[in-house]
Amino acid sequence: MTVDEMRQEELNRHQAKIDMNVERHQAVNLDEKKRSIAAANQNSAVARIVNIVYFAFGALELALTIRVILHLIGANPGNSFANFIDGVTWPFVAMFSTLVQNPSLGGASVIEVTTLIAMLVYAVVAWVIGRLIWLFFSRPR
Repeated sequence: MTVDEMRQEELNRHQAKIDMNVERHQAVNLDEKKRSIAAANQNSAVARIVNIVYFAFGALELALTIRVILHLIGANPGNSFANFIDGVTWPFVAMFSTLVQNPSLGGASVIEVTTLIAMLVYAVVAWVIGRLIWLFFSRPR
């Protein structure tokens, strides 16, 4: 075997090793991309669930805000809208109703401190639930 043939054979072996390494790296890269896509899809679903939780608690916070405003301006409790808001929000405010005394501003106006405390508690609960869902069900990329 001549020197040129030996060099050519060595070059062929080297090229074969390079090709094998390239194929292996491409396969690893493809697997990483597949895992990344699967994680992104799962995280997208988790983010959707967390957004639904935040939306539900946001709607509750809005209803409680309307309740506070209606009581602050002394809205007529016999009015159907005021009665509806009180009825819908009462189950969420009931456990806080005896926590502190709500100060009266005179007439029918009342500062509903208990509802404000409930709003704060529900905001924290929403955040904790959202973080727990994200912590337990999301995947790193």
